Amino acid sequence: MFRSLFLFDVTFWLYLAAVVLYFGYLVASKKALRPAYAGHPVSSEEDDGWAQPLGQLATWVTFFGLLVNGLALGMRAYERMQLSGTFAPWSNQFEAMSYVSFAIIAGYLFLELKYGIKAVGAFVVSVGFIAMGAASLLPYRYQVAEPLVPALNSYWIYIHVSITLTSYAAFAMAGGLGVMYLLKERAESRGRRGTIYDTFPSLEKIDELGYKSVMIGFPLLAFGVILGAMWANYAWGGYWSWDPKETWSLIVWLIYGAYIHARMNRGWEGHRAALYQVFGFGMVIFCFWGVNFLLSGLHAYA
Repeated sequence: MFRSLFLFDVTFWLYLAAVVLYFGYLVASKKALRPAYAGHPVSSEEDDGWAQPLGQLATWVTFFGLLVNGLALGMRAYERMQLSGTFAPWSNQFEAMSYVSFAIIAGYLFLELKYGIKAVGAFVVSVGFIAMGAASLLPYRYQVAEPLVPALNSYWIYIHVSITLTSYAAFAMAGGLGVMYLLKERAESRGRRGTIYDTFPSLEKIDELGYKSVMIGFPLLAFGVILGAMWANYAWGGYWSWDPKETWSLIVWLIYGAYIHARMNRGWEGHRAALYQVFGFGMVIFCFWGVNFLLSGLHAYA
């Protein structure tokens, strides 16, 4: 038990270090931009300054944090197998938050590998770090692996929970990108140049990445809701009981469905899309965190 908790603690500090490094990368990149804005030519060696080494170090620390996070989840799976015969390392709130953090960081590293945009890390990795930090703030009784209640001790926990949590991670990435878009848009509208916002990708690229994140999360959540209904019928004898968690999962799905509809049919891009992504992620937080602690229901153990 303490082995996995130690690894989760190490993950927290590695993600914190990664966030600091990514913001350091933004600051170093901003300083490298100043001579260019002043009209002075800058050589390629001087252009990078500290930005390139800080960016590379941030990526490697993030990658190492992801490995430790995965090792922690694997160790918790082993501990759960010994405790209750199931190995799903997302069986309580602490484990679920840790898995969401893992999925966010994995998604970000894929994004950086594909697009080569490190500036996004300051926002997306921060979301993963906050998820890990929120898990660490839970009381100790929520962090340890307890025997599963009978309703959870099922093969459904492997597919329904993992798919739903992965959709939350995709929406979290979209929310972080939405905040990034709004900050850059505000700076550009005020005519600010030579600021940290100039290191961000273009507004069009941020908007595109946010939309792609939602398009990953939306079908995953739909699949997760369907699998949850099937599990409910298996465990409780009915597909739908309007339990708070069920209801809010459906609300979140409808919210993002409305966003996709508005974007495809009403041209909702840019500012409105970014605001909606931030709003949608706020609803995900309430569904994932608030419902568990503020509302009672069949998912009170989740």
